[in-house]
Amino acid sequence: MSRVLVRRVVVCSAAVGLLAACSSSKSISNGSGETTTTGAATTVPAIVAPTTVVDTVAPTTAPPPPLCADETAPSGSAESVTTVDGDWNGDGVADAGVAWAEPTGGGVTWFVRAEVSGGFSSTVALGDLGVGYAQALDNVDVDFALGAEPGVNRDEIIAIVGGGASGVNLGIFGVGADGCIFQFDDGAGAPFEAPIAATIGQRSGLTCEGAMGSHFLVVLHASTVDDFNFDTVDYRLERDGDHSLVLGIALPGTLIASDAALDMYSQAQCAGVVWVG
Repeated sequence: MSRVLVRRVVVCSAAVGLLAACSSSKSISNGSGETTTTGAATTVPAIVAPTTVVDTVAPTTAPPPPLCADETAPSGSAESVTTVDGDWNGDGVADAGVAWAEPTGGGVTWFVRAEVSGGFSSTVALGDLGVGYAQALDNVDVDFALGAEPGVNRDEIIAIVGGGASGVNLGIFGVGADGCIFQFDDGAGAPFEAPIAATIGQRSGLTCEGAMGSHFLVVLHASTVDDFNFDTVDYRLERDGDHSLVLGIALPGTLIASDAALDMYSQAQCAGVVWVG
């Protein structure tokens, strides 16, 4: 008896994203020349529907208003109201600064206020200034730097914050990162004040300057013993931290009484605009 060798053929196919389906068959001789073919069942992979993922977006909420110490606004009885414009938060939109007095029976209380467009307003109370007064003068920038990041170059409010018979005192106010107005201090905890005055043998002034793309303020002092020759000292006003202003390196000089430049040493002025003097 002869036996026919059994042949096994396996055929597999594969498709992207599906399991391969495979089948096998056998041809077997029964000895009489006839063959019988048997086949294995073909396995078809199940098709799984894609899963849809839905992103969940948390709702946005507006930040709470800053907790400023004082939000007083001018009342209907407000006196000596003065206003200036400037960009207190550095967003490129004009804001307003206000100074005024509120009657308090036996005297008045003076205030300086920053009103930020689209933001929050806040106030510094100066108290009763006696024979002095408060007046918003202009906007300044104590530390402008060309090319600084947006929002860094913020304007400040310069205002009269008191004084006496010989002259006035100037204060500078800014709006901090918290959105609240503050008065700059002198680095030792007291409010910074620049006197603009002329007394016997002494003069004090303030001006603004710029160099290499920067803007800053300069405190001026002049003194004399003969009313003809004046020794001068200029100090660049420098920012020390967030809320302090200090005098920088002293730059000495001399002027004679007839020199027109000496006028600046008893004035507050910037770019030809005289605020006081």
